[in-house]
Amino acid sequence: MKYIFTLIAYAIVLTCNAQHHKYHHQKKYDFSNVDPATIDKEELNKKVENARVSSGYDSLKALEHYVQTTDENQFATLAIGYQHAFASFDNLRRELSPLGFNNIKEDMSNFVVSLDLYKNRFMMSYIFTPGFRNLSSNENYELRTRRRAFEAGIGYDLIGNKHIDLFPQVSIGFQDFNLRVEQKNINVTDIPGLLDEMVNTSMRKRAFIFTYGGEFDYKFYTKDRGRIILGVRYAQVVEPGDGRVRVNGKKSDLKVDDTIATSTMSVVIKMVPGGRHVR
Repeated sequence: MKYIFTLIAYAIVLTCNAQHHKYHHQKKYDFSNVDPATIDKEELNKKVENARVSSGYDSLKALEHYVQTTDENQFATLAIGYQHAFASFDNLRRELSPLGFNNIKEDMSNFVVSLDLYKNRFMMSYIFTPGFRNLSSNENYELRTRRRAFEAGIGYDLIGNKHIDLFPQVSIGFQDFNLRVEQKNINVTDIPGLLDEMVNTSMRKRAFIFTYGGEFDYKFYTKDRGRIILGVRYAQVVEPGDGRVRVNGKKSDLKVDDTIATSTMSVVIKMVPGGRHVR
C-alpha cells in the first residue's frame, strides 16, 4: 500500500509540473478593467481581420494548402509516340527467298501508348504497342508481318532534377507476332473453281518477354505549373521460351527460330495539366 501511495503522489507531482511548463511561456492579458459593453464588436472584428491579413497569416495558410494538396512527385500521365522494333528474320528470309520474297523487312514500326504513374521518383508504366503491318510480295502472293506487345514495367529516377529524368527500367509482358500470306489476283470464273485450293494462311506466335533498358525525359513547364515531357526509351528484349504457335487459329508444331524483337527504341510525349488541386 505504501508503494501505491508513493506512485500516486509522484504522478500528481509530474502532472503539476507538466501544467506549469505548458503555460509558463504563454503571454497573459488582464482585461478585468475593460467593460465589454463599451466595445464596438463590428469594429473589433475588422481590426482582427486587418491584423490577420497584414501579418501574412492568410498567405501562409494559402501556401500551406497548396503544398499539402499539390504533390509534384505524384501524378499520372498518358504517353503516346512511335516505337521502332529491331528483329532478326534470318531463318524466315532464308526459307522464303527462293520463293521470291527477298524484301522481308526486319524492322517493325509500332504506335505506342503508355500509362505512366509517378510517385517519389518511381515510375510504373503499362505499355501497349498495337503495331503496323509490313508488306512484302512476289508475283503471286502478299506476305504481311506485324508485332504487337503489352508490358508492365517499373523504373527509378537517378537524377531527381527539375527538368531531367533518367529512369533505368525493367518490364515483363508478352508479344504477339503475326505472319499472313494471301494469294493475289484470285479470279474464279466457274462454280468448280470455288473448290480450288487458295493460299490464305495466318501464322501467329505468342511469347512471354522480359525487357531491360531505360528512359530519358526532358520536362518543359508552363506558367500554371503544367508539364510537357519529351521522352526517349530504349529496351533490350529477352524471349526466355519458345512461345506458342498457331496456324489458322489451330495449335501447330511449327518452330519459329527467328527473333521477333532484339531491342526497341521509342520516342514519346506526355502532358501533365497545370493548376492541379489549387483552389
